[in-house]
Amino acid sequence: MSANRPTEAIDGGVRTRLMRAAELLLASSADGRISTREICSRAGVTAPTLYHHFKDKEALLDAVVLEGFNTYLAQKRAVAWSGDVLEDFRAGWDMHVSFGCEHPAHYRLMFGNPRADQVAPAASVARDEVAHTVAAWGADGHLKIPVDAATQTISAAAVGVALQLIALRADSTHPISTNVRDTVAQALFHPRDAGDDAAVGVSRPARLLLDALPPGSPAPLRPTEVALLREWLTSLSATTE
Repeated sequence: MSANRPTEAIDGGVRTRLMRAAELLLASSADGRISTREICSRAGVTAPTLYHHFKDKEALLDAVVLEGFNTYLAQKRAVAWSGDVLEDFRAGWDMHVSFGCEHPAHYRLMFGNPRADQVAPAASVARDEVAHTVAAWGADGHLKIPVDAATQTISAAAVGVALQLIALRADSTHPISTNVRDTVAQALFHPRDAGDDAAVGVSRPARLLLDALPPGSPAPLRPTEVALLREWLTSLSATTE
């Protein structure tokens, strides 16, 4: 048997070295920009070697993004959910921000790059999982606002906090994260002591029905009737419980 390492193992090692080099350079870059020459120098290879493994620098960065999303999804799915909406929201938020602080290069590529959700299929999976979770919270009557607005609010706030902490080189225990997290929770979720079903009032059922209405004009209602129904439900769901 030859003492030489198999070609596949050598290729895999070089590919990994290139990805780690890109990740480390991104982590230390002030503006997130790195050159092919810097990557090759850090990995100890020539430019033709990079192009042997990746079509170009963007393809290399796309591979780093995909790796980051896969790691992110694995950590997200390992979170132990309690069934308590507020506790689960906090656990999901803390996991997201912690991932960003622990993997700043991956995170900036994943969430600070507008192309990230176009090149990494896992990005769509992550977004869909968040939307599914928030939709379930809405269906159970926990949300004060529509599901879409809640989903966008959570995503925008969590990503903004994580990127800010990365810029500050802070960890996920920084008060910025806990303050924003708890403020978002207060804005999105009904308080635990809102009372039993008889005391809830019309706001929550109105919101549930508004979220459940399909687009367009479901039969047998006419468009004008649907528009009026949406207006009534919007007003009722905004009432204070």
